[in-house]
Amino acid sequence: MSFRGPEDPRRGETPSGQTAPRAERGRGRPSRIPPLLLVLAVLILALIAVVAVFLWRSFGESVPGTSVAKDSIDSAGPQPRVQLTNAAGQVRVEGVEGSGSVEYEAKRYAMAADPAAAKQRASEVPVDISREDSKVVIETDGGEDTGADYTLEMPAGGSVEVLSEAGDVEVSGLSGNVTVEAQAGDVTVGDLGGGVRVEAPQGDVAVADVNTDTGGAEIEAGSGDVYLKDLILGTLEASVEAGTVTLSGRFSGGGRVSVETGGIIARLPAGDTRDLTLQTRVGSVLREPQDGDPEKQEQGS
Repeated sequence: MSFRGPEDPRRGETPSGQTAPRAERGRGRPSRIPPLLLVLAVLILALIAVVAVFLWRSFGESVPGTSVAKDSIDSAGPQPRVQLTNAAGQVRVEGVEGSGSVEYEAKRYAMAADPAAAKQRASEVPVDISREDSKVVIETDGGEDTGADYTLEMPAGGSVEVLSEAGDVEVSGLSGNVTVEAQAGDVTVGDLGGGVRVEAPQGDVAVADVNTDTGGAEIEAGSGDVYLKDLILGTLEASVEAGTVTLSGRFSGGGRVSVETGGIIARLPAGDTRDLTLQTRVGSVLREPQDGDPEKQEQGS
């Protein structure tokens, strides 16, 4: 038995009395989204999330982490030769009387997305050490966004060579030869009894309290000021591309100080500069002897 009443003959007709197409009659019903499109949308959203995390880790704000490495190396005698190569970071070398070893502390640092990852990455910055007879070689290069600050103590009778790509360098208390090549950073050396050679393309240079009758000092500076104080040398050769050279205290020896663009200030007793040539290409030379009136010489002097 059916209770369905008779169908309205006007059902499906348009207001004008015409019968509407079947497709138009079902237009108001909600359509179903195919499962394949849902899966595809989820995959796209997941991919966007992965890319966002990758970009955040790659270009987002990083935090620093540190890790300390230190050790003592037998120097095999009172006059070791130490070579320290550092990509980025400060270096401080000090000679210690009576020491029989080379002791270093390297504070390594690195950048990463979070503190734990930064500390882990810092602990992986290498400190490579090799020794042959009395020569000790220490080298660090951990890659981008990493570096190490070195503190090194060694026998006072030794010599040292520091090669630095970026960072300030300080050396003191050694009677052997000192060589510093710092691509970017200030160099300060003093209280030395051997020859000195400094190359500093970008940074200031300070050399003080060097006493060596037979050795000399060779300084090459690019853009930066040079300070020379209390030097007893065989010879001094200093060249500066752009900056000011200041000599003070006492000086004994001969040689040449030349500046391409900048000036030279000599605050020395008149007799101390008798065998020292001071000249500039663009700039002036100012002599301020301790026992007389200042004397200024124009460029090219």
